[in-house]
Amino acid sequence: MTTESRKEREREEMRTLILESASRIIAEEGIEKLSIRKIANIIEYSPGIIYHYFQGKEDIVEHVLQKGYQQMVSGIRTAQSEGMNDQPALKLKHSLRQFINMSIAEGAQYRNVMLNESPAVLRHTAVLFRGAAQERPAIGMLCQNLRQFQHMKDKEDAYVERTAQVIWSSAFGLIMRLTVEKDLPEEQREALISHYLDAMLAIAERNGN
Repeated sequence: MTTESRKEREREEMRTLILESASRIIAEEGIEKLSIRKIANIIEYSPGIIYHYFQGKEDIVEHVLQKGYQQMVSGIRTAQSEGMNDQPALKLKHSLRQFINMSIAEGAQYRNVMLNESPAVLRHTAVLFRGAAQERPAIGMLCQNLRQFQHMKDKEDAYVERTAQVIWSSAFGLIMRLTVEKDLPEEQREALISHYLDAMLAIAERNGN
Protein backbone atom coordinates (compact mmCIF):
# COMPACT_ATOMS: atom_id res chain seq x y z
CA MET A 1 0.00 0.00 0.00
CA THR A 2 1.37 3.42 -0.96
CA THR A 3 1.74 6.24 1.53
CA GLU A 4 -0.99 8.16 -0.28
CA SER A 5 -3.38 5.16 -0.16
CA ARG A 6 -2.70 4.64 3.54
CA LYS A 7 -3.40 8.32 4.29
CA GLU A 8 -6.65 8.17 2.32
CA ARG A 9 -7.74 5.06 4.21
CA GLU A 10 -6.92 6.69 7.54
CA ARG A 11 -8.84 9.78 6.48
CA GLU A 12 -11.93 7.71 5.63
CA GLU A 13 -11.65 5.83 8.91
CA MET A 14 -11.60 9.11 10.83
CA ARG A 15 -14.56 10.47 8.88
CA THR A 16 -16.48 7.28 9.63
CA LEU A 17 -15.58 7.53 13.33
CA ILE A 18 -16.80 11.14 13.45
CA LEU A 19 -20.08 10.29 11.70
CA GLU A 20 -20.71 7.25 13.91
CA SER A 21 -20.09 9.37 17.01
CA ALA A 22 -22.45 12.05 15.71
CA SER A 23 -25.11 9.41 15.06
CA ARG A 24 -24.75 8.17 18.61
CA ILE A 25 -25.28 11.66 20.02
CA ILE A 26 -28.29 12.22 17.75
CA ALA A 27 -29.81 8.93 18.89
CA GLU A 28 -29.29 9.69 22.58
CA GLU A 29 -29.90 13.44 22.72
CA GLY A 30 -31.31 14.68 19.41
CA ILE A 31 -29.82 16.73 16.57
CA GLU A 32 -30.23 20.01 18.43
CA LYS A 33 -27.85 18.78 21.16
CA LEU A 34 -25.15 17.70 18.71
CA SER A 35 -21.92 19.71 18.95
CA ILE A 36 -18.36 19.51 17.69
CA ARG A 37 -17.10 19.41 21.27
CA LYS A 38 -19.28 16.41 22.16
CA ILE A 39 -18.05 14.53 19.11
CA ALA A 40 -14.46 15.38 20.01
CA ASN A 41 -14.99 14.04 23.53
CA ILE A 42 -16.21 10.71 22.18
CA ILE A 43 -13.41 10.22 19.66
CA GLU A 44 -10.85 11.61 22.15
CA TYR A 45 -9.41 14.25 19.84
CA SER A 46 -9.40 18.03 20.03
CA PRO A 47 -12.39 19.81 18.43
CA GLY A 48 -10.08 21.43 15.91
CA ILE A 49 -9.22 18.07 14.35
CA ILE A 50 -12.82 17.58 13.25
CA TYR A 51 -12.63 20.66 11.04
CA HIS A 52 -9.96 18.91 8.97
CA TYR A 53 -12.65 16.45 7.90
CA PHE A 54 -15.89 18.43 7.96
CA GLN A 55 -16.77 22.11 7.65
CA GLY A 56 -18.76 22.08 10.88
CA LYS A 57 -21.84 20.72 12.59
CA GLU A 58 -24.20 21.31 9.65
CA ASP A 59 -21.85 19.47 7.30
CA ILE A 60 -21.74 16.51 9.71
CA VAL A 61 -25.54 16.45 10.03
CA GLU A 62 -25.81 16.57 6.24
CA HIS A 63 -23.58 13.51 5.86
CA VAL A 64 -25.34 11.59 8.66
CA LEU A 65 -28.74 12.16 7.02
CA GLN A 66 -27.48 11.36 3.54
CA LYS A 67 -25.95 8.10 4.74
CA GLY A 68 -29.11 7.11 6.62
CA TYR A 69 -31.36 7.89 3.67
CA GLN A 70 -29.11 6.04 1.23
CA GLN A 71 -29.15 2.95 3.45
CA MET A 72 -32.94 3.08 3.71
CA VAL A 73 -33.38 3.47 -0.06
CA SER A 74 -30.92 0.64 -0.67
CA GLY A 75 -32.84 -1.61 1.72
CA ILE A 76 -36.18 -0.83 0.06
CA ARG A 77 -34.72 -1.32 -3.41
CA THR A 78 -33.36 -4.71 -2.37
CA ALA A 79 -36.74 -5.68 -0.93
CA GLN A 80 -38.45 -4.74 -4.20
CA SER A 81 -36.08 -6.77 -6.32
CA GLU A 82 -36.32 -10.07 -4.44
CA GLY A 83 -38.19 -11.96 -7.12
CA MET A 84 -41.45 -10.05 -6.79
CA ASN A 85 -41.32 -7.69 -9.77
CA ASP A 86 -44.34 -9.32 -11.38
CA GLN A 87 -46.39 -9.29 -8.18
CA PRO A 88 -47.15 -5.68 -7.21
CA ALA A 89 -49.08 -6.68 -4.07
CA LEU A 90 -46.23 -8.75 -2.63
CA LYS A 91 -43.70 -6.16 -3.75
CA LEU A 92 -45.59 -3.36 -1.98
CA LYS A 93 -45.99 -5.28 1.27
CA HIS A 94 -42.41 -6.53 1.26
CA SER A 95 -40.88 -3.08 0.66
CA LEU A 96 -43.10 -1.40 3.26
CA ARG A 97 -42.23 -4.07 5.82
CA GLN A 98 -38.55 -3.53 5.06
CA PHE A 99 -38.99 0.23 5.59
CA ILE A 100 -40.77 -0.33 8.90
CA ASN A 101 -38.23 -2.85 10.18
CA MET A 102 -35.24 -0.70 9.22
CA SER A 103 -36.76 2.39 10.81
CA ILE A 104 -37.66 0.60 14.05
CA ALA A 105 -34.12 -0.78 14.21
CA GLU A 106 -32.82 2.80 14.17
CA GLY A 107 -34.88 3.47 17.29
CA ALA A 108 -34.38 6.82 18.96
CA GLN A 109 -32.14 8.14 16.19
CA TYR A 110 -34.92 7.71 13.61
CA ARG A 111 -37.41 9.43 15.90
CA ASN A 112 -35.06 12.31 16.75
CA VAL A 113 -34.23 12.93 13.11
CA MET A 114 -37.70 12.56 11.61
CA LEU A 115 -39.36 14.77 14.21
CA ASN A 116 -36.81 17.57 13.83
CA GLU A 117 -38.33 20.73 12.31
CA SER A 118 -35.18 22.59 11.31
CA PRO A 119 -34.98 23.54 7.60
CA ALA A 120 -31.57 21.85 7.28
CA VAL A 121 -33.02 18.51 8.39
CA LEU A 122 -36.29 18.91 6.49
CA ARG A 123 -34.29 19.25 3.28
CA HIS A 124 -33.72 15.51 3.68
CA THR A 125 -36.79 14.29 5.55
CA ALA A 126 -39.72 16.22 4.04
CA VAL A 127 -41.91 14.00 1.84
CA LEU A 128 -45.28 15.78 1.59
CA PHE A 129 -44.44 18.49 -0.96
CA ARG A 130 -45.51 18.37 -4.61
CA GLY A 131 -42.84 16.71 -6.69
CA ALA A 132 -41.58 14.50 -3.85
CA ALA A 133 -41.60 11.51 -6.21
CA GLN A 134 -38.85 13.19 -8.25
CA GLU A 135 -36.74 14.40 -5.32
CA ARG A 136 -37.15 11.53 -2.85
CA PRO A 137 -36.07 8.16 -4.32
CA ALA A 138 -38.05 6.23 -1.71
CA ILE A 139 -41.30 8.01 -2.63
CA GLY A 140 -40.43 7.61 -6.30
CA MET A 141 -40.01 3.84 -5.88
CA LEU A 142 -43.31 3.63 -4.05
CA CYS A 143 -45.03 5.50 -6.88
CA GLN A 144 -43.52 3.10 -9.42
CA ASN A 145 -44.83 0.19 -7.38
CA LEU A 146 -48.32 1.71 -7.18
CA ARG A 147 -48.37 2.22 -10.96
CA GLN A 148 -48.26 -1.57 -11.35
CA PHE A 149 -51.73 -1.90 -9.84
CA GLN A 150 -54.54 -1.93 -12.38
CA HIS A 151 -56.46 0.76 -10.51
CA MET A 152 -53.45 3.10 -10.62
CA LYS A 153 -52.33 2.69 -14.24
CA ASP A 154 -54.38 5.58 -15.63
CA LYS A 155 -54.27 7.90 -12.63
CA GLU A 156 -52.59 11.30 -12.84
CA ASP A 157 -49.09 11.51 -11.44
CA ALA A 158 -50.26 13.86 -8.67
CA TYR A 159 -52.84 11.29 -7.52
CA VAL A 160 -50.29 8.47 -7.39
CA GLU A 161 -47.83 10.71 -5.56
CA ARG A 162 -50.42 11.71 -2.96
CA THR A 163 -51.29 8.05 -2.44
CA ALA A 164 -47.63 7.24 -1.91
CA GLN A 165 -47.31 10.16 0.54
CA VAL A 166 -50.30 8.96 2.56
CA ILE A 167 -49.00 5.38 2.66
CA TRP A 168 -45.55 6.61 3.71
CA SER A 169 -46.95 8.93 6.37
CA SER A 170 -49.16 6.18 7.78
CA ALA A 171 -46.09 3.96 8.10
CA PHE A 172 -44.28 6.82 9.82
CA GLY A 173 -47.04 7.13 12.42
CA LEU A 174 -46.96 3.41 13.14
CA ILE A 175 -43.17 3.44 13.37
CA MET A 176 -43.25 6.32 15.84
CA ARG A 177 -45.67 4.52 18.15
CA LEU A 178 -43.83 1.20 17.92
CA THR A 179 -40.58 3.00 18.71
CA VAL A 180 -42.10 4.69 21.77
CA GLU A 181 -44.19 1.70 22.92
CA LYS A 182 -41.24 -0.67 22.63
CA ASP A 183 -42.46 -3.05 25.34
CA LEU A 184 -45.39 -4.33 23.28
CA PRO A 185 -45.55 -8.12 22.99
CA GLU A 186 -44.06 -9.33 19.72
CA GLU A 187 -47.38 -10.90 18.73
CA GLN A 188 -49.20 -7.56 19.04
CA ARG A 189 -46.45 -5.72 17.19
CA GLU A 190 -46.53 -8.16 14.31
CA ALA A 191 -50.34 -8.05 14.20
CA LEU A 192 -50.26 -4.24 13.92
CA ILE A 193 -47.68 -4.27 11.14
CA SER A 194 -49.57 -6.95 9.22
CA HIS A 195 -52.84 -5.04 9.62
CA TYR A 196 -51.18 -1.87 8.34
CA LEU A 197 -49.81 -3.71 5.29
CA ASP A 198 -53.23 -5.17 4.49
CA ALA A 199 -54.84 -1.72 4.82
CA MET A 200 -52.27 -0.12 2.48
CA LEU A 201 -52.73 -2.92 -0.03
CA ALA A 202 -56.49 -2.28 0.04
CA ILE A 203 -55.82 1.37 -0.82
CA ALA A 204 -53.58 0.39 -3.73
CA GLU A 205 -56.11 -2.10 -5.09
CA ARG A 206 -59.34 -0.16 -4.50
CA ASN A 207 -61.60 0.89 -7.35
CA GLY A 208 -63.07 4.32 -7.92
CA ASN A 209 -61.58 7.77 -7.33
